[in-house]
Amino acid sequence: MQMWKVVLSGAILLAAFAVFLQMPQPTPAPLAHGKMVELARLDVDVPAPVAAPSRAPISAYETVRKPLDGIRICIDPGHGGQEKWDKILYTGGTRGVVTGQTESDVNLRVALILRHYLEAAGADVVMTRTTDERCTNCGTKQDELDFRPNLANSTHSDLFISIHHNEAPDRSTNYTLVFYPSGAHSSAPLADNIASAVSRYLGTTCAGAKPGNYRILKKATMPTALVEASFMSNPEEDLRLASLAYNKLEAKAIATGILNYFRVTRNISVDFTSIFAPLDEQAEAAQAIADATIVRKELIEKRSLFGRRYMEVTYDATGRVISRREVGSSSESVEKKTKSVASSSKGSKKFPSAVKTTGKSSKATGGKDVKPSSKTGTKSKAVGETAKKTSPSQKSSSKSKNKK
Repeated sequence: MQMWKVVLSGAILLAAFAVFLQMPQPTPAPLAHGKMVELARLDVDVPAPVAAPSRAPISAYETVRKPLDGIRICIDPGHGGQEKWDKILYTGGTRGVVTGQTESDVNLRVALILRHYLEAAGADVVMTRTTDERCTNCGTKQDELDFRPNLANSTHSDLFISIHHNEAPDRSTNYTLVFYPSGAHSSAPLADNIASAVSRYLGTTCAGAKPGNYRILKKATMPTALVEASFMSNPEEDLRLASLAYNKLEAKAIATGILNYFRVTRNISVDFTSIFAPLDEQAEAAQAIADATIVRKELIEKRSLFGRRYMEVTYDATGRVISRREVGSSSESVEKKTKSVASSSKGSKKFPSAVKTTGKSSKATGGKDVKPSSKTGTKSKAVGETAKKTSPSQKSSSKSKNKK
């Protein structure tokens, strides 16, 4: 019985093995060309993560073209260290008639704010001082004054601006006056434009630009202006100058004058609103004020048989003539012509009489040539009335005579 089970089990195993051997094995299907088909592999290329958008387009975008790029300006806050060194070492300067604040401190506040305005326009700014100290620790008056233009010269500055405030015996006196080096006519447009802008912003009478023989002006080798913005001897003005907001207004005015100077001399365009916008909330009016205060002057020589006449023509921002005035005349050319003709005519009676006529013409102008700058000091009636006791051309205060 057991043997029978063993034989049956073996037969079943053999049958199962035979069936397995007869099953078809999976082989690749042949192609028409006799090549075997291989299963395709699925290769998935995983792309690299997309980089975040660069900020380059934002950082490269400039909100405004900077008109003073490449320009270096030396700013001199006049005087310095009055509180500390007054009556010990030379400091110069005046004091507020009401507040008692020192001019050196007011000058410094205005200058430091001015630096920000000029830097916003692209300028490289050099400061003669940044604290209420003298520029030289133990120097003499001459050393103290010479240090300032010498710094401008040694740093190869393109402009030198010295900031001051004035005084006068008459407390009602208050006007804006800007000096430039006597004989340096290239500095006159700078002084004219600063005086125009400052008087407009501060609401003072504009006494314009005048040549001056101050030491710090004569030493500078670049276009230079010494700004007498207003009078600390005027009680109301002294109180205004104690306000930082008013100091900022003055600084913006001086910056406007400097930028207008470059508009005139280099024919550059300036977007005042965009430049000033990051610095103050009243920037929207800056362009209109700048256009209204720009000063373009041209000296035109007119020749005739009676001599030369010089006409000063002033233009506004659009090139429209806003004023004309005769600033001088000369009979020198007529005298030379008549003398040369008289000598070649061998005693003709007509030409000596012509020379006489020329002589009379000379007497009318004081017997000598009147240079173009001889009458530039003539001011309007309003200025004359304001500065009757302290004329802009004859500063009677000891400060004006001795400080610079």
